[in-house]
Amino acid sequence: MTVPAEVREHWREARTSARNDGLVPALTLLSRALSPGVAPRGPRGHAVVPRELLGDLPEFDEEEDGDGGADPVPGLAVLGPAATPPAPAGPDSHDWGTGLAWLRLGASERLREACTAYLAARQVEGTSLLLQQLVKGALADVLIDHLEIEGVLDDLAEGVDPDSPLAPVLPLDAAALARLQAQITQADRALLRLLGAHGFTADGPGRTAYASELLADVYCGWPGPAGVPATNATSRKDNA
Repeated sequence: MTVPAEVREHWREARTSARNDGLVPALTLLSRALSPGVAPRGPRGHAVVPRELLGDLPEFDEEEDGDGGADPVPGLAVLGPAATPPAPAGPDSHDWGTGLAWLRLGASERLREACTAYLAARQVEGTSLLLQQLVKGALADVLIDHLEIEGVLDDLAEGVDPDSPLAPVLPLDAAALARLQAQITQADRALLRLLGAHGFTADGPGRTAYASELLADVYCGWPGPAGVPATNATSRKDNA
């Protein structure tokens, strides 16, 4: 199954929007492109939907909105499993899941940039925190993670010569996508540790990082640590 060029372009746009504008605008963009008028449902029937798109969803029921809970971030709603009749079919799961990986990469890059700026402005004994060896090493590790993730996703998004033996471009399988999502989560958590308490204040970036992680959980299942196969991680969670 080939990945259409327009879908690959939407993936890239989601990353750029998440990095420049934030997670909610990027998810709005991706939803309009890949799932117009339909709430994309995860394997357990849940959906994370920008609130500005709720009025376009024929299956939307205000009583199921968020299961009575608070929005993960302002502008996002979490919908429970659709009631009967079944909700309309959503986007291709591989296209949507890969698009979310692009989006989450952009959001993680935005978090890295915010973390770098915050640490650069903080000083200990007259020296910027950004110049401390442990901090520099941690940021370098996150940058390597981002470059690795970008490399995997670029292989999917770059068009190939149709005469090449590498054609067609294929989507990631579910296990590989889950590991990629886990690597993004791992990078986000490392950045939040560098930010300390600031990462979890009301105006800090922790809430957005949580919403990004929620997207991976809702649509890809809990992936577990980046080095653990998705099937093993799932079985451990089910047996917990």
